[in-house]
Amino acid sequence: MIFGYIGARVASIRRFDPHLSSEENTVTSKSKKKAKSANKPAAIRPIKTRLTKSALLSLLAEGSDLSRKQVADVLSNLEAIMMGSVHPNGAGEFMFPGLFKVSLRKVPARKAGTLIRNPATGEMMKAAAKPASVRVKIRPLARLKSAAA
Repeated sequence: MIFGYIGARVASIRRFDPHLSSEENTVTSKSKKKAKSANKPAAIRPIKTRLTKSALLSLLAEGSDLSRKQVADVLSNLEAIMMGSVHPNGAGEFMFPGLFKVSLRKVPARKAGTLIRNPATGEMMKAAAKPASVRVKIRPLARLKSAAA
């Protein structure tokens, strides 16, 4: 793997030719220009309307130079990864770096007759039985919080 990268890197470097101008001597390949623009983060511009799935696919496709079908495949793969992470046999959490973290919280079962506090009046009352459940919590991370502020 590393040898392939080094070989490609060496092949893309041209030798210095004193007969050419400085602009012609520099390595300017289209792939390098695309790679630099791909690493550059997109400027945040406000979106005034709520996006549908189709509108989201269109925005992602035009912003990434991919077809709508490719973007739809990427989104379906991301969805499958998220669902697999929060699956009962999965890791139990999923993090989209910088934006949000999805985590699970297991809530134990409650027997009938357990005393709980009534949130309206504050008095203790007997509660009905509830089965064990799992709560999904989505927590915003730093970049999402700063974008909203």
